[in-house]
Amino acid sequence: MQFGAMNNPREPVVEQAVKFAAMGFDYLDLTVEEPCAGPHTTDWSQVKECLDSLGLGVVAHTGPYLPIENPSRRVREAAYGELRTSIDIAAFMGAKVCTMHFRAWPAHQSFASGVSMYQEELGALVAYGLSKGVHVAIENSPHNLHQLKPMREILHRIPDLKLLYDIGHGNVNTPKSLTRDYLFDLRDRLVHVHLSDNDGTGDDHLPPGTPKSGGLNLLQEIQTLQNFNYDQTLTLEIFGQRMWLQATLEFMRQMISQS
Repeated sequence: MQFGAMNNPREPVVEQAVKFAAMGFDYLDLTVEEPCAGPHTTDWSQVKECLDSLGLGVVAHTGPYLPIENPSRRVREAAYGELRTSIDIAAFMGAKVCTMHFRAWPAHQSFASGVSMYQEELGALVAYGLSKGVHVAIENSPHNLHQLKPMREILHRIPDLKLLYDIGHGNVNTPKSLTRDYLFDLRDRLVHVHLSDNDGTGDDHLPPGTPKSGGLNLLQEIQTLQNFNYDQTLTLEIFGQRMWLQATLEFMRQMISQS
C-alpha cells in the first residue's frame, strides 16, 4: 500500500512536499484549493519540478467549497469549470486520479431529479477527465444520513466514475463504521482512500486511536480493506502538528506489516 499526505492549502505547496518526502511518504495528495494552492495563482511548473525531483507521486484533490449542488445552473457551471481546471492541473502533474466531493442536492429536489442532475453534469466531467487521461473519483461526505443510496445510484449511472472512500467520514454520526457497507456495494469502483479518526460526532482529522470514545477500530478497518483486496493509495488526513502525521505513518506501516 502507498501512503500519502495532503498539503495544507493555507501554506505553500513546495515547502510541504519537501517535508512529506523527508517523512517517507510515497505521494502528495495535492488539494488544488485557495489560498496557497489556487488553480489560477500557483506556479504549477514549479510544483511539478519539485515533486519530480523528490520522487513523489501525486493524486489530485479539488476544493470542497465548489457548489456543484447549487440550485442555479449558472453557479453549477462555474463550479464545474473550476473542476475541469483542476483536472487539467492533475493531468499536467501526472496524476491518474482527481477526486471531488459529493455535496447532495437542494432540499426542494427529489431523489430522482438530484441523481439525474449528477448524472448529466458529473457524467460530462468524468468524460472530460478520461479525455485527459485522468479518472474522476467522488468522495463520500461526513453527512451520512441516507448517503450511500444516492452514491450507489450515481456510480451506477456513471460507469466510469470512481470512488474515493474516506474512512473517517464513514464514522460520523453512525452506529458503526460504514467502511464494509461501502466496499461491499462499491469495491469495484474504489481507487483511493483517506484515513483519519474522530469521536463519531465530527470530522476531526485526528490520528488513529486518539479519541477517548467513539473512535475507529484501526485494525478492523485495515482488515476490511485487505478483505476487499484494496492495496492502492491511502492518504493520512491528519491535521495539526506534523509530528502526529509522522507518527501515524510509522504506526500505519507497522500495522500493515503485522496484519
